[in-house]
Amino acid sequence: TAVAEYGDQAPDLEKALQDARRAITVTPTLAEAHVALAYFHRSTLDAKGADEEYKRALALAPGNAEVLRAWGWFEVAMGHFDAGIAAVRRALALDPLNPENHLRLGDVLTWARRPGEALAAYPDAARLAPENPLPLFGSAMAYYDLGQIDTARTLCERMRAAWYSDMCLALAYHRSGRQQDAEARLRKFKDRFGKDGAYGYAGIYAQWGDIPQALSWLETAYRQRDTDLLLLKTDRLMDPLRQEPRFQAILKALNFPD
Repeated sequence: TAVAEYGDQAPDLEKALQDARRAITVTPTLAEAHVALAYFHRSTLDAKGADEEYKRALALAPGNAEVLRAWGWFEVAMGHFDAGIAAVRRALALDPLNPENHLRLGDVLTWARRPGEALAAYPDAARLAPENPLPLFGSAMAYYDLGQIDTARTLCERMRAAWYSDMCLALAYHRSGRQQDAEARLRKFKDRFGKDGAYGYAGIYAQWGDIPQALSWLETAYRQRDTDLLLLKTDRLMDPLRQEPRFQAILKALNFPD
């Protein structure tokens, strides 16, 4: 996930925080330093702090593609779909040869429940970065959201060397009526990540309709302060849980910005 791209190891976080603050002290108008602070706040599940730093970065550098891409993804995760998509589209217009911009556009469109449009963005990301498995994963999940499960499964099976395939196939095999195969993929996923994958397991169980298991793993993720929890507000895989009081308690505790 986008949040998981940034480590949550305490020494690295502390150094990142010190470096960002030092950069701001030396150059208060350095937008990238405020983005770095936003990443720090994300890694400590301080969504409001991240929101403030992204807005400072954007005010300082409204034409910076990196800032627009990062802020746009965060905005979509917070439920501000139109603003976030517009920001990522602007980043792509500014830097069309960067595969990250095409990938992020596909991601924000998928996250905004517009998977059909997302499918137009992922091929360009794959063309510009053919070794990156994420465009394939993104396409597979977009087809999953569209209900085109055979296509989603075929793409998932092409990602044999990537852990994403385990999550992807746990979802696709279930929807294909191959529950034993789905459970085998979930076991592989768990063997690889242990409790560190709690948020991902919650999404899989939610999609399987196993609400007790999904809530249990989501609570494990919360106890561990899993950074992926910043996705919870709009994660469509978690939609089956949204009316559950235990889900709503975690969502409230995360204190997302409006």
